[in-house]
Amino acid sequence: MHIEKILEGAFRVGASDVHMIPGEKPVFRVHGDLRRLNEQTLTVEEVQEAVNHILPSHLRPALEEFRGVDFSYQLGDRIRFRCVAFYEKEVLGLALRVIPVKIPTIDELEFPPVIKDIALYERGMVLVTGITGSGKSTTLASMIDHLNKTEACRVITIEDPIEYVYTPAKCVISQREVGKDIPDFSGGLRQALRMDPDVILIGEMRDVETIRTSIKAAETGHLVFSTLHTTNAIHTVQRIISHFPDAEQDLIREQLSLNLRASITQRLVRRADGKGRIAAMEILVVNQVAAKLIRENRIADVLSCMKGRDEGMQIFDQALADLVRANKMTLDEGKRHCDDFYAYRRYIQGVASSGEKGGIFGT
Repeated sequence: MHIEKILEGAFRVGASDVHMIPGEKPVFRVHGDLRRLNEQTLTVEEVQEAVNHILPSHLRPALEEFRGVDFSYQLGDRIRFRCVAFYEKEVLGLALRVIPVKIPTIDELEFPPVIKDIALYERGMVLVTGITGSGKSTTLASMIDHLNKTEACRVITIEDPIEYVYTPAKCVISQREVGKDIPDFSGGLRQALRMDPDVILIGEMRDVETIRTSIKAAETGHLVFSTLHTTNAIHTVQRIISHFPDAEQDLIREQLSLNLRASITQRLVRRADGKGRIAAMEILVVNQVAAKLIRENRIADVLSCMKGRDEGMQIFDQALADLVRANKMTLDEGKRHCDDFYAYRRYIQGVASSGEKGGIFGT
């Protein structure tokens, strides 16, 4: 079977991922579920042919040396794919993430209104976090696209690989890919700071040097967007601090309290009508209260601050309750994803616990 036929089929049925492994039928992930195609089992030669068809020639030595390589591939003018070619049991496999060419808007994604405000911050660090496959790249792309249509800024992205491709509107945008245009994230970030940026997007903060330079960039007046693989706002702050030696952690807490502007953590949940998934978002806006708690190493207390829902903040259970009340998600789906079922149920009923402002409805 030709690779392009498989990829066109994935786009047609709304798949998010494609898996091609010798000895298996091609597999699509659709709305979070794995579905095997009604096709013949893939042979070693067919997967090898698929990799040869889409892998850039300059990456072939890296594939053989490191036994796995990331890259992007575009099919026509409608679809891009983030690809991983890899060896398993000494034969090639292929995994592809579907990336539509058209960037969905914040409104189309049905995000909380505060996301538009966060996208237009003048300076500071904004982090989008979540597990693999939770939609972080799409969220960042929608925020950059909103900025691009709203403000005149110099935007530089550092990605591995480039996923969504931006069409400049009001912004001047440069997209740089690790391995092609720059050696690594930290090196690309240092170069970006010499390119007159207003906004820098870093695909992922993978090491302490990238984190350190990102904080410095925010400190010197830039707006920095990036991602982490963390599961909530508290974990995000703790993860950043834990990257540094004990002797530096007080300084990092101080810098985060001054420069971290927002943390958005998301989980994808099934829509009530069965037509795809929607993001449930935990949102931390680092206001004066939250900044003071971070600085004083009272990070766990930030959760109580978020429950008050000031400035658009919310915890996951509140976000899930909002989706249920809006008929966008079923009660049972929320039970699968909530952190505290009893709190989740209270928020649906509009009953606040002590110290909160009327659950999801305010006072």
